[in-house]
Amino acid sequence: MRQRHPVPIGRIKSQRRTRSVIGSRRDVPNFIPCPPGLHKFTYQRLLRAMRGTLNKLERLPERRLHPLVRRRLQTQYENQLGRIRRRLRLPIGRPGAQTWYRTTDAARLIGVSWKTLVRWVKAGRVHCERAHTYKRPRYFHRRELARVIAGLKV
Repeated sequence: MRQRHPVPIGRIKSQRRTRSVIGSRRDVPNFIPCPPGLHKFTYQRLLRAMRGTLNKLERLPERRLHPLVRRRLQTQYENQLGRIRRRLRLPIGRPGAQTWYRTTDAARLIGVSWKTLVRWVKAGRVHCERAHTYKRPRYFHRRELARVIAGLKV
């Protein structure tokens, strides 16, 4: 006796095709240029990973999760997006709720290396405050970072 599948195999494949959504357009521009020196297949893989991570972020509210797990997953997905955007040499973000940023966080926000940011401070292009402790870390105010970001876009 021949066994019958409840759903034809062709229909399963078509359902998979219709289920894959390109992703949210809010963070992905229509065209992201391939950065110089990045292999074309790495570029395509990064774009797929970006769309997949955006889909996961969009579906997160629909999932039944403990609030702590939801927050951790959201942070994980946002960090993945940040790493992908950094590899594609896209700006990471804008100053948010935080008032003061350390050197590395400020550099990530602007989209440059921390060494470049320290060079800009020494040249007088960016203003920072120094703590009076043993290591004397630099602190950047969010208004100063917003001014630098606006200057880079012009």
